Amino acid sequence: DKEDGESKYDEINGKEVLLKVKYFNDTAKLNSALNTNENDAPGLIAIRTSNCFNCHAFESKLIGPSFNEINKRYKPTAANIALIEKRIKEGSTGVWGKTPMPTHPELSNEQIKNMVQWIMQNASVQGTHYYIGLEGNFNAQTSINTNKNGAYVLTASYVDHGINNKGERLEGRDAIVIKMK
Repeated sequence: DKEDGESKYDEINGKEVLLKVKYFNDTAKLNSALNTNENDAPGLIAIRTSNCFNCHAFESKLIGPSFNEINKRYKPTAANIALIEKRIKEGSTGVWGKTPMPTHPELSNEQIKNMVQWIMQNASVQGTHYYIGLEGNFNAQTSINTNKNGAYVLTASYVDHGINNKGERLEGRDAIVIKMK
């Protein structure tokens, strides 16, 4: 990307590169997943392009709770959604320990609403895992429910910052399939 640079020169922040690992027990659904050229949901894009990953991860606690932990603690009621939105915008202290949640006045109400909606709907989806960074590893989970004919789809993506951090953002992605044997 002309404006954002390249990952090989560390011009792109590794925390902005996302790997989505999704298990498909039914390979018939696999083809439809590969043929969609669908961009990430607005809430996930807002999470990715803000500073959320400095303190939060998808499945493990960093400075703050994981998105999975937030999803499990709060049922998706109107009161809980409003509470989380308020905590993102105004910050909070003592909710998940001694470390305060900073304020985020740079985020619009719509961005915050989309973030909370994504966390409530997607953070704990079975068979789907998210990883941040330019390199790393993941463990293929095998269980009684894992089908020998199943497959994993690994989708790596990056959302750019637009021109001068304004305007429409472009998203690049690529996917590979790993079939179980």
